[in-house]
Amino acid sequence: MSRISKRKRIYMCMASVMCMLLLLIPLPVSANDQGSILLKATVEDETTVYKLSNTEFTMYQVGTYKNNSWALVSEFAKSGVIFDFDDSSAQAEAAKKLEKYVQDNNIKGMSGKTNSDGEVMYRDLEKGVYLFVQTQKTQISNQVYQSEPFIITVPGNYDGQIIWNVTAEPKFKNESIPPVSYTHLTLPTKRIV
Repeated sequence: MSRISKRKRIYMCMASVMCMLLLLIPLPVSANDQGSILLKATVEDETTVYKLSNTEFTMYQVGTYKNNSWALVSEFAKSGVIFDFDDSSAQAEAAKKLEKYVQDNNIKGMSGKTNSDGEVMYRDLEKGVYLFVQTQKTQISNQVYQSEPFIITVPGNYDGQIIWNVTAEPKFKNESIPPVSYTHLTLPTKRIV
């Protein structure tokens, strides 16, 4: 009986070790793991929320997930950007640097314009890091709005939850047009004789 229980314990230990080893093996991502990014372009003043329709954004895939970390795709490898998603100011600086790299290297992206609700959807996105750039300023009355470039990951990790269908709300700067004022000047005239 002692031999049987000893043998059982050995098998149980071996089974436990095998289970733990299986947990350490990374599982491949299935080809069906695709996500989306919904941009909601809105601004507000003291009393009203404005949906910025017909606002164009261009998306660039700048990174991918390799070896358990985010890495630049080959097209952006020489940009010198390092992803740091724990520091929002570092992320903002990375987005600005990537935008300049796009301009300097004439890189083409996927463009989309917001609808009447101020929304544009980018679908069927693979696991990656995406840069968004507003291509032209948007004007409402005498108010002009421009978004800083920004970066979004698919999937997103929010409060420990993995989200494949990400919703983002770009931050806009208000670059108001100053009112035009006219100054009437009267120039002295001197008569030459």
